[in-house]
Amino acid sequence: MNNKQWLAAAGLSVIACGAQASDFSVGAVAGTLGLGGQVTYAWTERVQTRAMVAGISADVDFEADGGSDLEYSGNVDLLHGALLLDYHPFGGVFRLTGGVMLNDDKIDGSATCEQLACDLGDNESVLVRGDRLDATARYDSVSPYIGFGWGKSPGAEGGLGFSADIGVFYLGEPDVDVRLSGASSANPIARDAVEEEQDDIQDDLDKLPLYPVVMLGVDYRF
Repeated sequence: MNNKQWLAAAGLSVIACGAQASDFSVGAVAGTLGLGGQVTYAWTERVQTRAMVAGISADVDFEADGGSDLEYSGNVDLLHGALLLDYHPFGGVFRLTGGVMLNDDKIDGSATCEQLACDLGDNESVLVRGDRLDATARYDSVSPYIGFGWGKSPGAEGGLGFSADIGVFYLGEPDVDVRLSGASSANPIARDAVEEEQDDIQDDLDKLPLYPVVMLGVDYRF
C-alpha cells in the first residue's frame, strides 16, 4: 500500500470509528492543505480530537538560484492526513490545537536544453541540445503541527457549524534528487554540475522549513 492509500485508509478508519459514537461531527475543509474532509469527536466540554485528510495538486515552474539557463516545469502534489487535539480553554469557540501531520508531499519537474549549449549553475555551456534534467523533492512523512482556531465548542449542541484553523507544521529538509539524461550524461564535468544544481535546489527548499496552514471548514454535529 503506497503513502496515499495509507493516508486515505487511516482517515476512513477514524471516520468509521467516529460513526459509532454519539457525539461526533463530519465536515468538509478547504485551504492551504487543499480540499478534504474531517471527523471530530468530543471527549469533554473542552477537549476534542479531529482526523483530517486533504490534498491538492498544482502545476509549477521553478529554477535554482545558481544561474542556470534551464527552467523546470512540473507539479506539486500535496496529500496530508492530520491527527489533532483541540482544547477550548474558555469553553467557547476559540481553540488551541496540536498534533501530527502525515504527509505525502512531493515536487517533480523536468528541464530540457533547447539551445546548442546551456549553462548549468556556474558552468558555462556544459550541456548540449537535448540534455534533460529530472528533479524530485520528497518531504518527511510525519511532521508536528501547532496552531489555533475557532469552531463549535465540544460542549455545544448539535447542528451545523463553521470552523477556521491557523497554524504551521514543520516540513523538515527535503530529499532532493536531480538526474541527467542525454549526450552529456557521460561527461564528468556535466555530472559535477548536476550535483551542484541539486545542492542549489536543496538550499532553496531549505529556506522554507515551515508550511503555513490556513483552513476553513463547515461541519455537522450529530
